[in-house]
Amino acid sequence: MPAADIAATPGALAAFFQLHDAGRVPALLPIRYHRMQADALAFFRGSAPLYYARFGAAPALAGGPVGWLCGDAHIENFGSYRGDNRLVYFDLNDFDEAVLGPLSWDVGRLLVSVRLAAAHFGLPPAAQQTHAETLLAAYAAALATGKAYLLERATAWGLVRQLLHNVQQRRPRELLAGRASRHGGWHFRAHKSAALRPLPPAEALAVLRAVESWRLAQPQPPCGPLLDVAGRIAGVGSLGVPRYALLAKSRHAGKLPRLLDLKLALPAAPAPFCPVPQPAWPTEAARVVAAQGYLQAVCPALLQPLELGGRPFVLRALQPVADKLDFSNFTQDAAGFEAALPDFGHLLAWAHLRAAGHRGAAGPDALQAFGQGVGAWRAAVLGFAAQAQAVVAADYAAFALACQEGVLPTAAR
Repeated sequence: MPAADIAATPGALAAFFQLHDAGRVPALLPIRYHRMQADALAFFRGSAPLYYARFGAAPALAGGPVGWLCGDAHIENFGSYRGDNRLVYFDLNDFDEAVLGPLSWDVGRLLVSVRLAAAHFGLPPAAQQTHAETLLAAYAAALATGKAYLLERATAWGLVRQLLHNVQQRRPRELLAGRASRHGGWHFRAHKSAALRPLPPAEALAVLRAVESWRLAQPQPPCGPLLDVAGRIAGVGSLGVPRYALLAKSRHAGKLPRLLDLKLALPAAPAPFCPVPQPAWPTEAARVVAAQGYLQAVCPALLQPLELGGRPFVLRALQPVADKLDFSNFTQDAAGFEAALPDFGHLLAWAHLRAAGHRGAAGPDALQAFGQGVGAWRAAVLGFAAQAQAVVAADYAAFALACQEGVLPTAAR
């Protein structure tokens, strides 16, 4: 649906989301829309397809080198996790919308989210602009070095250090607590968890059989036999997309079970608007996994594509939503948020540099020159972020009204 056909009215916004969300789990859509009502930032998180329909052709974002994009770069898509080497990292951690496109697309979307987050803290427009400038300067400076680095746990501080510490200190028993019980044999407590839902027996059996078949086909299975499966309720943008939590035996006797995440991979929201041809992928899951490998410093454990009933899923070790930034539950003040902005700019630049040269992406020299440039692109993307924020705010107001009037169903959870 082109942007010109989407008015910022309750009816038009409701029609857009009803069309886009067709095929998702109906029972989860009221939860999705409820979460999106929280504020304009939550709405922004949950409406990437609308964002690209609005701004996929924005001239301010058309320049600069082409590279691999997160596709959904926003301030709450950073988080801590345990990598496949068992060490803890803080990085971009959502690649469902990853595509090959202008780097300015990622930068522009991230800057819009910075302005929305600053507004969430009650900061005036001048401060929102300053925060956007701070992040953009950090991004350009990191890109200008031409070298990708890691955000080290030893030198991190503030909210990033807090999230890294949480993952580092968490033990497997804490991860299982509230999700699973060993009474009568290990199983999920889906009826008592807000993050899990029980599945119809036929669906649960199909998931268990498919994943068990995959596990047995591995030369060295990464886990023992599957014990249980439940529907997973997580996030905002992808909430309602078929997603499962899996409980599997450890490969080692006497060890606690492992938690896995299995999520359907849908076509990327930016793809219809990309000005460059996209590589051919066997499945959408293969795209997500490959792009994550390009962009992320170290990938989470078990990351790989998997087919279930002929549909593409991404399998990975389960990462709790508590390990992602979430400003609706943010415990620090606006100063803590401001202090972390350079980290976010650096992380996005390092991701782009890591992916340089892969399958159609510009090489590191082009990215370095882009970062070193002091031309009009920086002013253009900053101006775009301010204008887009106003459009997002108007869309959010119309969406919230559609929910209040009952055009879109909502339910707290």
